[in-house]
Amino acid sequence: MLAAEPRTVPRMNAVVEFLRAGVQALQRSEPALACDRLARALALAPDHGEAWNILGVLAISAGDAAAAEPRFRRAAACAPANPAYARSLAECLKRQNRPAEARHLLAQAARRGALSADLACDLADLTLTLSGPTAALPLYRLALTLAPDHARALNNRAETLSKAGQRDEAADAFARLATLRGTAPAWLAAGSALLEAWRQDEARPALRRAAVLDPAAAGVWANLGFAALGRHLGRHAVEDAATAFVRALRLAPDLAEARAGQGTLLMLTGRLREGAAAYEARLTLPHFAPPRRFDRPAWDGVVRPGQTLLVHADRGIGDAIQFIRYTPLLRARGMRVLFHGQFPLFELFRASGVVDGVSDHDGPLPEHDAQIHVMSLMHRMGTDLDSVPATVPYLRAPEAAARRWADRLADVPGLRVGLVWSGSTALPYHRQRSPGLEPLLPLTTIPGVTPIALQVGPGRADLDRVSPPGALLDLGAEIRDYADTAAILQALDMVVSVDTSVTHLAGALGRPVAVLLDQGAEWRWLRHRPDTPWYPTARLYRQSSFGDWSDPVERLRGDLAAIVEEGRVRRP
Repeated sequence: MLAAEPRTVPRMNAVVEFLRAGVQALQRSEPALACDRLARALALAPDHGEAWNILGVLAISAGDAAAAEPRFRRAAACAPANPAYARSLAECLKRQNRPAEARHLLAQAARRGALSADLACDLADLTLTLSGPTAALPLYRLALTLAPDHARALNNRAETLSKAGQRDEAADAFARLATLRGTAPAWLAAGSALLEAWRQDEARPALRRAAVLDPAAAGVWANLGFAALGRHLGRHAVEDAATAFVRALRLAPDLAEARAGQGTLLMLTGRLREGAAAYEARLTLPHFAPPRRFDRPAWDGVVRPGQTLLVHADRGIGDAIQFIRYTPLLRARGMRVLFHGQFPLFELFRASGVVDGVSDHDGPLPEHDAQIHVMSLMHRMGTDLDSVPATVPYLRAPEAAARRWADRLADVPGLRVGLVWSGSTALPYHRQRSPGLEPLLPLTTIPGVTPIALQVGPGRADLDRVSPPGALLDLGAEIRDYADTAAILQALDMVVSVDTSVTHLAGALGRPVAVLLDQGAEWRWLRHRPDTPWYPTARLYRQSSFGDWSDPVERLRGDLAAIVEEGRVRRP
């Protein structure tokens, strides 16, 4: 080993001492002294990267990012393999509103080999801002490859996965982060993400850990209430949910999530009037708030003949179909009612005469005196379990569509049974409520029954994956809108559907409908009942075991066979 030059050693020692003195002065908030000591270090070693980097930090601390930039650039030039200096320069560029330059700089540093988990995470954060989740996620994975327990990368990747709608991956990421951090907020985040992924069995223990660590956290108890509701609806689950929501509201009386959850529970157990009032709290939550602002007042439930009420809908089609039942009642009492909602419903609502006019929820607002969300009509009309407006049909297909589809299906033999096996895949509980085509295959081999596929959307892919053992007439590809769907339903003898808009449409048309329900079915289907006050022509087939569709399908198969045997077919 070669010894250092005799003159070099004292100079190096002096540089180290000046650098140490500069750092100490910076820590004591003595910027002038820090600058002096760092300048002396650089006089002895002009290419000392750390001295230039600390000088840049001094300028940033003084709020002068422009002055810091050349110092950080000099530091990065002195030590191009040091990722810390590239990160400092990138942060300086960000503070000057130059994120694209900052990302380019970090990408160049990574290509040079100046790579660390921190740098990869910084690059991912910038990429998320500039290019979105899809481009950012591989960079978060890179950071975690370099440092598997990197907390910031784990957290930001989890949040990015959630924003991208990748609920399962987000839940796994938040759960790993909770294991590393072990704090109540971390376990709450993990439990919430697991609920979003509809993984209640895993969410409950995560939320219980959060409750043990911080029993005063109202959000934890609210989520425990939702976790209790999400799967089994037995007596104990309902009691657990009620206790959790009450505790959450005791800790935070204005917590909208808990109030809306309590409303859901009350409606589920048949206390519609009380539950609907509490459920109004949902409208203050970002997920439920209408996407636009309404200047006119919310309707207070007082019927004022001659005034115009705007009923708006921006969420599920099924919600609009279910609750539009109230508008004919209001029109009969002298109010003018406009529907401001989903375009696919316009022709159906016009033909049914349930409203005085329609307009698209993305378009301009028509003149009106008051406004209300379609689901809030239940509350404002004071609905209770024994006062549900259940006169059907309250919708009907347009005459031209009805004639066209009646002619098309006139020669179809046997009991004509429509099948829908999948709802919207955008909803987190899709996997739980939608069995897919395969579990319904026993319904396609009943003698005297002609099964007719009405499935639209992504669920149609099941037709390529599964081969029905019997003949299956597929009409799904020919359905253009809900006017078509209504016309087809009117020409069928029965509809079999999971909890989808088609279920609500069949019920609103007064057609016989068999509804296949999972164990965590929504509040509107109540508990344990084989019927529903909302739709007199519906019969409910509930799972007896979580995730097992064989029992309700077998019961339904027996009922369909009995209908064929007894010749009980009612056609319009």
